[in-house]
Amino acid sequence: MIGHNKTILGLALSSGGVLGYAHIGVLRALEELKITPMLLSGASMGALIAVFNAAGLDAAALEVLGLKYEAQVALLLGSLVPIGKLTMPWRLRSSLQKDLPLTVFEALERPVCIAATDVQTGNAVVYDKGEIWGPLSASFCLPGIFPVARVGRRSLIDGGMSLPVPVTELRKRGAAKVLAVSLYDPGQNDVYKPDRNIPKLLERSMNLMLNNIAKPELRKADLVLRPDLKGCVPSNIRGYIQRGYDVTMQNRSAVEALLA
Repeated sequence: MIGHNKTILGLALSSGGVLGYAHIGVLRALEELKITPMLLSGASMGALIAVFNAAGLDAAALEVLGLKYEAQVALLLGSLVPIGKLTMPWRLRSSLQKDLPLTVFEALERPVCIAATDVQTGNAVVYDKGEIWGPLSASFCLPGIFPVARVGRRSLIDGGMSLPVPVTELRKRGAAKVLAVSLYDPGQNDVYKPDRNIPKLLERSMNLMLNNIAKPELRKADLVLRPDLKGCVPSNIRGYIQRGYDVTMQNRSAVEALLA
């Protein structure tokens, strides 16, 4: 259900790599509150969660899927090994594709739009029609981890590089209210220490960059949820899921007011 007055609610899920597991917790809380966003958007990990959810996987099923890939994702995102020496990104892509229940956007239970980035121009490219997997694999094509994706004549990389939280795209498609989930804010990270190792510094730098890119879109949302992810680690996805659930329930009144 979407509220007594049938307000069309859109849910925009940000990119954020392993942090994106928090989106599952947000969805779990919305399910408990009997709130179903009728339009979904996302970039990178947010796109994955949005598409699989719209394909029929509820929060419990998404958690099972996340646990299936927990070790692989933790290893990939914690590795500085050049992708040319890794076979895991290709295996992970192939396995995820087999887990996707539907193959075209039009078959999804709810409309979804996802963002990727044109590696030539740097512009965002948004997909919501036709074959899903090509655009989806491009949307989570994190540079340095996954090889550049080809969709038609375009070479594409991670959607977070250009449109990390697609709020405006939901407005274009009829959303009267938009709930956005942001995973980048500097306050969500552990306190900076000069002796942090290189992977941690790169992770922080990426989050700062994505936070700055996301600001214009976040200002257009009616409500932004920002899970507190301090202390979470890639090897424990349930920690991220719980933080997403907690921030939604802490803001329950504001979330329910979107449909008032």
